Amino acid sequence: MGFGFGATSVMRENRALLKKRKFKDIKELLLETSGKTEVDFKQTSATELAQIKSEIRRKAHRKAQREIVIYGLCAIILLVPFGFLFIYLFFID
Repeated sequence: MGFGFGATSVMRENRALLKKRKFKDIKELLLETSGKTEVDFKQTSATELAQIKSEIRRKAHRKAQREIVIYGLCAIILLVPFGFLFIYLFFID
């Protein structure tokens, strides 16, 4: 078992490898391998775009309503016990 003694030598070797790299080599590598790619997007009509937008807006509205309901329920679940505890401790003698 190494108990971490090998980790220092690995770190030292990794640092030595990083020092050997030069920025110029990395830049050339990136420029050679990255080329321009042409992307063809699907052409849609204005009515289809309007339908897509309305569908996205409808889904976002539903999601927002669900979040409001969930947060409301959580607030009720948390506040009701504290309310009963407050009333019990301070108003019932």
